[in-house]
This record gives sequence, structure tokens and C-alpha cells, in this order.
Amino acid sequence: MPSQSHGRACLVVAVCLVTLFLILDFQRRNAKGTYAYTSSTKGSSSGIGNQTLGFEKIFVINAPWRTDRKDSISIAASYSGIALEWIKGVDADKIKEKAYPPGNHRDVSHGGLGSWRAHMDAMREIVARNITTALIFEDDADWDFRIREQLQPFSQAAREIPELASKADSHASQHPPASEEKEIDPSNLAKCSSISLPLHSARSLPTTDPYGRDWDVLWLGHCGAELPPPSPFHPNRLTLSNDKTVASPKHLKPMANAPQDPIATLYPPKTRLYHRTSNSTICTLAYAVTQSGARKILYQFGIRGFSKGYDFALSDYCAGIGRDMVKENTGDEEGGIRRPMCVTVQPPLFSHFWPEKGESDIMGTGAGGRELGTRYVRKSVRANIERLVRGNEGVEERWGDD
Repeated sequence: MPSQSHGRACLVVAVCLVTLFLILDFQRRNAKGTYAYTSSTKGSSSGIGNQTLGFEKIFVINAPWRTDRKDSISIAASYSGIALEWIKGVDADKIKEKAYPPGNHRDVSHGGLGSWRAHMDAMREIVARNITTALIFEDDADWDFRIREQLQPFSQAAREIPELASKADSHASQHPPASEEKEIDPSNLAKCSSISLPLHSARSLPTTDPYGRDWDVLWLGHCGAELPPPSPFHPNRLTLSNDKTVASPKHLKPMANAPQDPIATLYPPKTRLYHRTSNSTICTLAYAVTQSGARKILYQFGIRGFSKGYDFALSDYCAGIGRDMVKENTGDEEGGIRRPMCVTVQPPLFSHFWPEKGESDIMGTGAGGRELGTRYVRKSVRANIERLVRGNEGVEERWGDD
């Protein structure tokens, strides 16, 4: 009969083999990129690692008749460890004429009217519940599996941009652009207007209010944002270099037939840019507000006036364009409406997901034909839902150099 020592040796060998198999299997799965968000990958339960990405709440605007979109974003959120609350979309036919604020709302499309009211309902919910910060999604929003990794530097930029931009705007109001600035090459002018984001480790990020609250709007998901005016003597932009989640320059565009975004040629590849919004930021796909910001928006567009699509109206408001808006640092602020502090990121961190079926209730198809997938997002959660549900290994990645 085998000795007890021999039996123990066999047991040890068996345990070692099983352990080795588990390690190799884990490495194989990790290398191929299995991205299910499970208890072992949740990380911190506070700050950006929590189920609301560091905000107090996340709301999704979804029309009750668009169950397809609610199903899709619900599955995507479940694989990303994101907790959603719902704001019902609005049928414009059910809005009474006397409920509209002053303005030319008749110039707004039927879908645009419903969108405006749904966003106002979201602002009202935030105000009524005294929520400190909230992220608002439209129901076709999509994001990268690495969204928390992307939000870490953004949270730092959100805390630094308000002061950086205010100083640059103050300098610009007192010192008009010199003639020699116009002769500087655009790429060099962009470089002089930007400073690198000094990165901190994830452990050093605050777990409470990781984005701070010195802002009104964080415009995280859009389909195009204009750069702020060059400011070579007082930089007004922050850059993050070598961001592997950024699409290659030729793919930095909101639609296939659109021109490249300016950052594609002004900055090196794999550059992420953070700045105060300028004259034009389009699509309210994903944006965050503070309690103060929600109150301002609800007053501005729910009570004071409404004459254009909500995303265009919010863009003008953030840019300081409109009736009774006053320029900052000019001494004329008293009695006028001050420009809110709106911070954005390019390329955006959230983008439209275009499925094979399911048209938008607001936008038409357009001359360029149908889009498929998600622009800007390299490892899209929603584009990989089928692979995730079926338990397939790896994820589809788009917008690389190929």
C-alpha cells in the first residue's frame, strides 16, 4: 500500500496543478478582455468606483413607448455596475399651450418639445429632492468598459478647470488678442493654450464629491464641441496624453460623413482635452449638474424662456449667449445673468449608440445615411451586449488605427 507521505505528496501536487490551471485560465480570460462587472471587479464602493460613478444619482430620460432603448441601456448598466433611475419622456401633444414659458417654442420640432420638457422634469426632480450632483443620460447613451478609468482624470479636471478658465477669461477681457497671436501656427497656438493635467493616483482622489462642486454643468457626452478661444498667455485647456481609450485621429468625428474634430489635427494622437464649453456644444447625451446648476437651468428654460431645441439652448446658456447674459470680469455683472460654469471633454466620454433598428424620436436619418455602433467609444458596452449575454470571450474594439 502507498505510504501516507506518498498520499500527501500526491495531494499537494494535485492542489498545485489545480491552482496553476486557475491562474492560467484567469490570465487567458483577462488577456482576451472579458468585461463583466462582478463583485470581484467593483473596486471602491465610494467615489467614482460606486454605482453612480461618483455622483449622487444617475437619471435616464426614457420615453415610455421606447421600451427597446430602456431594455438596452438597462443591460449595459448591469454589466457596468451602474444604478439608474428613470425620468419619463414626454409626448409633446400632451403639453398644454399655457405650460410653455415665453418664447418661440413653435419653432421647435415635435420631438424637441418633448425632449425639452423631459429634461426640465429631470431638473425639477433634482431640485425637489435636493440632490447634490446628478448625471443625466438620454436613453441612447453608450460608454466604454473603462469608463471609471476615464472619469478619474476627468474628475481632477472638473476641479481645476473652473479656476483655470476664470483666470484665462479675466485676462482675455482685459487684454484683446495681440496681432502676433494671429500669426502663430494653429497647432502651436493650441499647444500654448494648454497645460498637461497633473495626474494623481486613484487612491488620492476624494471619495466624497470627486468632481468638486465649483461648476454648474459637466458636459460628458456630446456630438461636437467648439474649442475655447486660444489663450497662449493664460492657458484655458488641460490635456491628457497617451490615453489608450481615445480613437485614432481619422475617426474623431461625430458621424461618418462629418469633418474631423479640430482636436484631431491640433493635438497629438491619443490626446484627451478638458476645457470650459465655448460657443457651440451639441447634444445633451450625458451631462451632470450640481443642485445650483439644476436650479439655474430649471429657471432659465422652464420659467424664463424657451425658443430652441434644449441642447442648442443649453449650449448658448453655457457660452454666455442670450438675452440679459453678461460678460464676466467686466464690472457689468450686477443685474444680468452670469454665465454658468460648464466643463466639457473631447473626445466625449459618452456617445450615441446607433442600433441596427430603432430610429430617433428627435433626429432624422440625415443625408449621410444610417450610422451603426457608437462613435468615439472604442470598447463600447452596448455594441458588445450580445457577446456579454452569451458569455463570449473578448470584446469588439473599434476606431483604432486600422
